[in-house]
Amino acid sequence: MARTKPRAWLLGLCMLCVAMLVLLFFTQGGLQSLSLQLVAWQRDFHRALTMAITNFSGTPSAGAWAVLLGISFGYGVFHAAGPGHGKAVLTTYLLSQGGAMRRALALSFAASLLQGLVAIGLVVVLVHGLGWVTRQAMGSVVWVEQASFLMVALLGAWLCLRAIRQLRRPAVPVREAHEEHIHHGHDHSHDHCCGGHHHVDPQQATDWRTALATVVAIGIRPCSGGVLLLGAASLLGQFAVGVAAVMVMALGTALTVSGLAVASVVARGWAEKQLVRQNSLQRAGRFLSWAALGGGLAIMTLGVSLAVTGVSQPPSAPMLGEPPARSSPVPGTHPFGG
Repeated sequence: MARTKPRAWLLGLCMLCVAMLVLLFFTQGGLQSLSLQLVAWQRDFHRALTMAITNFSGTPSAGAWAVLLGISFGYGVFHAAGPGHGKAVLTTYLLSQGGAMRRALALSFAASLLQGLVAIGLVVVLVHGLGWVTRQAMGSVVWVEQASFLMVALLGAWLCLRAIRQLRRPAVPVREAHEEHIHHGHDHSHDHCCGGHHHVDPQQATDWRTALATVVAIGIRPCSGGVLLLGAASLLGQFAVGVAAVMVMALGTALTVSGLAVASVVARGWAEKQLVRQNSLQRAGRFLSWAALGGGLAIMTLGVSLAVTGVSQPPSAPMLGEPPARSSPVPGTHPFGG
């Protein structure tokens, strides 16, 4: 037994290292050459989106419709593959807190769908309701991002508090822990990749309130490309078409994010399987609670750092409280309100 404890700590260290690498890549733009290439592709997709929505407005056809939706889907895929705090939060959450495969997929699709809906709501309220041009509406995204960062920090703090409560509970005997695991039941079967999640408290990974908070913290930050596309579609009189394109864009984002989520679940499952093999259920559950605390700290640190950075950088566009000059679409104007 003395020789297996270092292995268990090594597995845990590997899990935390993977989480930190994910945070580094998706928030600081790790692997710079790949990140720059992804940004270049996104710019190309953005130009293609502008041309596609303009061409559709001029000559609506099935071909123009297919091109617009295809480019929107591709933009969503490559946009999700680039750096971003949402993916870092989701992968760190799944690596440190655990979760079933279908729950991870549900979180990925729900967060991506919410991003699309927030972009639509933002344009409806600011552009259609208040008469802002798209450039001014884009400035409000900065403040929505701040709300997202603060929610990420609060989510991390809640995960830390929950992990501390778990660690303060008295140790449960192995047999009782296993019976409790069977009694509560997971939202997944025991035949998945890791043979079942052997937590002392199995409801930790299936808490719908935590899952909802994770989705909201990630999803309230709208995709800037979606906002720009909807602004262009509004000025061209094709808002409904723009809404459809944004939802297809959200689908592309969801597919990429769900791939990361599945990889996180598989990695977590493999680590849990090794821990359970080398230790008792009681010791493994204890260690996973420490891993949950580490993940919560990482998420809270990420949210705080992003919020502080956002506050220190002055906005380049009007605040929501500033009444901008109303504008009406004029034929021939640039679709992005330039």
